[in-house]
Amino acid sequence: MGSYITTDQCASLNLDFMISILFLLLILGSIASVAEGRMKTVQQGEEAAEARLLSEEIAQAIEETYLRGEGHEITLKTPTKLKGSDYIVQVNQSGVLVRVKGRCGYSFSYSKQVSNLDGTQDEVIMLPGRSYTLQNVKDNNHHRVVIF
Repeated sequence: MGSYITTDQCASLNLDFMISILFLLLILGSIASVAEGRMKTVQQGEEAAEARLLSEEIAQAIEETYLRGEGHEITLKTPTKLKGSDYIVQVNQSGVLVRVKGRCGYSFSYSKQVSNLDGTQDEVIMLPGRSYTLQNVKDNNHHRVVIF
């Protein structure tokens, strides 16, 4: 019975075909896995780029508010999501940091005093989907940008 299978050319052809299909499926599976990893990396890069753009926009608004002098104010609305992800914005004297899914976008703000409305915070947290007013306020011969 065993000699019949080894001499049967149709059976060996089918066995070769099955092994070839198995290798083809393994190669296609590994290609799909690599492609999925690359797509995820691209999506993470887009989220980081969006975070950086938002941090630049907020830092620019702080700079403009500070440079235009006492009483100048700008209203800024934060987006509800960045590329479909939740985020948080931290603003302090050194700059603006946007965190989204463990990635960060950062923009410098050179030595500007930043605080909340009552002046008790040196760091202001900005949340998604809200409107904020940035105002240049002078107290004790120093200007500061108040975010409320």
